[in-house]
Amino acid sequence: MIKNILSTVIKVGVSLAILYFLFRNIDLGAFWKTFISVNPLSVVLVAALFIFTQSISTYRWSVILKKDLDIPYRKLLSIYFIGMYFNNFLPTMVGGDLVKGYYLYKYTKKGDVSLASIFMDRYSGFFALMVITSFALLTGYPLIKGTGLPGFFVLLIGGFLAVSLVIWIGPLHSWVMLILARVRFYGINQKIETFYKVLMGYKSHRDILLKIFICSVIVQCGVIIGYWFLGRGLGMNVDLSYFFLFIPLTTAVGMLPISLSGLGIREGAFVFLFTRAGATQEQALTLSLMWFAIMALVSVIGGVEYVRLGGKKSAMEGQTADNRG
Repeated sequence: MIKNILSTVIKVGVSLAILYFLFRNIDLGAFWKTFISVNPLSVVLVAALFIFTQSISTYRWSVILKKDLDIPYRKLLSIYFIGMYFNNFLPTMVGGDLVKGYYLYKYTKKGDVSLASIFMDRYSGFFALMVITSFALLTGYPLIKGTGLPGFFVLLIGGFLAVSLVIWIGPLHSWVMLILARVRFYGINQKIETFYKVLMGYKSHRDILLKIFICSVIVQCGVIIGYWFLGRGLGMNVDLSYFFLFIPLTTAVGMLPISLSGLGIREGAFVFLFTRAGATQEQALTLSLMWFAIMALVSVIGGVEYVRLGGKKSAMEGQTADNRG
């Protein structure tokens, strides 16, 4: 408990320190003018687009689960928004994926299937992000040449590829498991193997893999276009192609577990990248913070669902009974 509190305090400190540095180096008057200049219609449309992408993400999750379970879409949508709520408001104490896994397990009583489905959901999304990034690099490389960012992209894409090979190539997985066999901690090896067997079941379901990849591309493109549309509403005259290059990078940077929900680090990346494409510091910072605010506001739907279902202790208990019936 003390360790979690300390970790949270450190991450809050990192976020506040970076935001302080960013705001100290911008024109606050210009920032405020940029903020209030946004077209309200842009905010509404971006919020609607965000809800749409989350709905597609939920459909992707339902497709993944259909191999083993048949769960009503409405129930999954409720769980998905609850997970999103925890991601935005309690990102360091209880992760959204952990919450989704808990709710799904309470509903199905199948821990291995729940874990594998959440992993596949995340994996497919990140895979689509890496594919989009790779194509965007073909046109966007000149802008980041000489900055050290190409090396970061190579590490990011190369690391993802290496992990993917270990997961999906049998001999490589066996070799890694031989190394892990020396680790005997609460039967972790057996748990990994149980999870892995469920995961490998997807290899023979190419129709599922294709569907979830298409869904992931739609989701990622929807998010990128949403950022571009919001940027236009802020007066940013930056070509859409740069958004396809920068948003995957800022998304990856925001995943680093060293700040509060990526706050601060993500904003710094926005300022660094988008000012190179012609945006002002104030526009780049406003874009990032406004997107985060819209996302947090939409995720309140998950908080309402969490309360409606009775919170952590009683949520899904009635639905579990329905499932048995």
